[in-house]
Amino acid sequence: MIRILEQFRKIAFWVLDWIKGGKIWRHYREIKLVQTRPDSAIAKEIKKENLTRILQHAVTTVPFYFDLSPQKIQLEQFPVVNKQKIREHFEEFRSLPYRDKHSHQVLTSGSTGKPFKILHDKNKRNRNTADTIYFAKQAGYNLGARLYYLRLWDRQYTKNRIQSFMQNMVTHSVDDLGEKNIAKLVQQLENDRSCINILAYTSALGSICKYLESNFNRPLKGKYCSIIAVAEALGNDVRQKVQKYFGAEVVSRYSNSENGILAQQRPKVATAWFEINWASYHVEILDLNKDIPVKHGEPGRIVITDLFNYSMPLVRYDTGDVGIMEQDPVNGNLAFTKIEGRKMDMFINTRGEFISSHIIHHILQFRGIEQFQFVQEQGHEYVIKMKVTSRLDDQDEDALRRQYLDYFGHDANIILQYVDDIPLLPSGKRKLVVNNVIQKKASPKRKENESREKWVRANDEITSKPV
Repeated sequence: MIRILEQFRKIAFWVLDWIKGGKIWRHYREIKLVQTRPDSAIAKEIKKENLTRILQHAVTTVPFYFDLSPQKIQLEQFPVVNKQKIREHFEEFRSLPYRDKHSHQVLTSGSTGKPFKILHDKNKRNRNTADTIYFAKQAGYNLGARLYYLRLWDRQYTKNRIQSFMQNMVTHSVDDLGEKNIAKLVQQLENDRSCINILAYTSALGSICKYLESNFNRPLKGKYCSIIAVAEALGNDVRQKVQKYFGAEVVSRYSNSENGILAQQRPKVATAWFEINWASYHVEILDLNKDIPVKHGEPGRIVITDLFNYSMPLVRYDTGDVGIMEQDPVNGNLAFTKIEGRKMDMFINTRGEFISSHIIHHILQFRGIEQFQFVQEQGHEYVIKMKVTSRLDDQDEDALRRQYLDYFGHDANIILQYVDDIPLLPSGKRKLVVNNVIQKKASPKRKENESREKWVRANDEITSKPV
């Protein structure tokens, strides 16, 4: 009966799409073609046409780009833009023909707390739906199957009971994921006889695994077909515990609210590289200080051009993230080998060099730490906040300090601070790194230039941090 209902939902979805003109299906077929046959002539032509169309549309209908000539327009002619630029010139980024059409408003605050708004037209929404279906299927999910979705369910994303039933979705909000509610969720999972799929913030998966480690110490019952971690870095500790307790591989997805799914790890591939969504985005890795490309294998800013948002085109949009791109040995396409996360979420060691924030996950080798947050207050002062089941003894505290002196510098002052809780951000995520040194720099432009220059000198020390 469960499988019959799942098939019914799948068929109903595609029948409804067919009645509406088969728009999502056409997007899905194109995505599948481009992603699975990237070197084919037809895939290259599709990507070229999609890029040409959005650039032509931008220069002829978007006031911000009216000073660019529509003749022989090239991507390199467009300026690199970011959230702040779009906030300051919001109306100028809106396409004139779409101002009287319905657009879906997307709001995000991310880790900065500053609201950011972008508009999506209907075709962009359909493209995002098709992207979601394709990449979820790559991870093992089939349309219509049971999906447990753990995120912050605010007003923008909340689903009613009918929507949840039709999509076969069980929603849990991460802002209410205490031990009592985790226990209910675990019981619900163990009683579920369907093929279970989980889409969750990485921190939510970590909290569930910690509960299981303390209360179960055995694998969960049930069949888990796919587990996708989103929004936050997926460290090896969470990856291994998910494998242990759910008996399934977890893959990390790189996405943002303003665009959609940008890349996702492939399951059962040893490299853990991220397959880039070349079907829906053109991706550049630009120098950390100048708007020029870097060589493959070198770190740079992740800059994307959204090929399908005609209501408010994002051309050469600086995501604020840093990554490394190399040729994928699986299909020959370019893939992310590392996604470092936001530049603002990195540390500066006592030598003035930038180092990866991925080092924070080494703290989990010390037992009893339920939550943690690293704060760099000033050049040589680092605070490690911890919520623990029991205070570390003197020996473990000394070992923890020595561990991070190797990263921050042996002249660093590392302060251990025990707290009752690490508050969630408005986004429902928990900020693991706070760098007050960067935020206190007087000039934003000077801050960015200095940060990038130091990164270039320290790029050999970068380690992976998927988001």
